[in-house]
Amino acid sequence: MAGFHERLKAARQALGMTQEALAEELNVTKASVSAWENDREKPGFRLLSKIRDVLGVSLDDLVCGAETDAAPANDPQRVARNDDEAALLKAYRKLPAKRRQALLNLLG
Repeated sequence: MAGFHERLKAARQALGMTQEALAEELNVTKASVSAWENDREKPGFRLLSKIRDVLGVSLDDLVCGAETDAAPANDPQRVARNDDEAALLKAYRKLPAKRRQALLNLLG
């Protein structure tokens, strides 16, 4: 069974996010993210909800490996309908939070 560090890394990579981008979102150093992913350290309790929000994963899945409240794979809100949507979603998820908000404001 994968440990927290492996689940964290997999969730980050699934979004196409770098360690640096995740660190920026969480207001920590890239070295901290690297230490978490290499199982040298664990993030503090106060960061878990921020990690959950940034990566879009449940805490159950991230901490315990259980997918109890994960959205179904066929949920239309979580699945791109074509390659163009998938590319847009991947690019959007790579943006820092401020730029994502600016883009949403521009589109809205």
